[in-house]
Amino acid sequence: MLQEERLAEVLRLLREKGTVKIQELTERFGVTRETVRRDLYELERLGHVRKVHGGATLHKTGVEPAYSERADSLVAQKQAIAKRSADLVETGDSLFIDVGTTALLFARQLHAHRDLRIITNSVPVAMELAHHPSAKVLLCGGFIRPGDLSVSGAPARQVLETFFADKAFIGVGGLSANGLTDYHVEEADLRRLMMQRAKETIAMADSTKLGVTAFHYVASAEAISVLVTDREADPAALLALVESGVQVIVADGEAEGGLSKLNSPRKRDGSIE
Repeated sequence: MLQEERLAEVLRLLREKGTVKIQELTERFGVTRETVRRDLYELERLGHVRKVHGGATLHKTGVEPAYSERADSLVAQKQAIAKRSADLVETGDSLFIDVGTTALLFARQLHAHRDLRIITNSVPVAMELAHHPSAKVLLCGGFIRPGDLSVSGAPARQVLETFFADKAFIGVGGLSANGLTDYHVEEADLRRLMMQRAKETIAMADSTKLGVTAFHYVASAEAISVLVTDREADPAALLALVESGVQVIVADGEAEGGLSKLNSPRKRDGSIE
């Protein structure tokens, strides 16, 4: 197969799935990993994709993949992230929970926790936790977006402005040198407000979100207390976050203990414990 044919097929796969892996492409095309890397770098040079550790994602700052596509992709990685993020929740915590596929998986991990106060703008998250044995769940009002079934707009903002929380668990459209970004303006505004009104912000982002810049700016990377990601994350991207003061946790569903830390937890004054 000629390079031009491979590049066209990679783009087709990306439009279907949102992300591709080098190993997947080597098996599909019967070529070496080095050949696939050269193809991906060429597509990146042309502005079609963004190269990430172990593969590539479609480069569209203003368009988010459909919810159904995101729900079916990187499920094992997202489950590992959700499980490790839930380990950061303590009895009696008040939580802001954001929207998205990882946020829903995170919510499913909370049934073993007790005495939680949860505020969310995600209808699926609220439905998941509606029968929690000891949690009180508040769903923001507002306009519902199809797909994610997220709630936003002035009514949602008015609700959030009346509460503070111990921790905000947020999703990520993209996380790069440009900061934390999102695809939806009104939801980005709510995410920023959650971060401002929580003592700690835990960002849950799979490896394909790192190095990506989405349409709308939310906050600087330094505004994140903790990033929980998966083992495919680009080490250079993680190191840059660590150097900016973010605690990075790499969740690995197959590893003993399911956890790798890139730095020590920070106290609220920024010192190391």
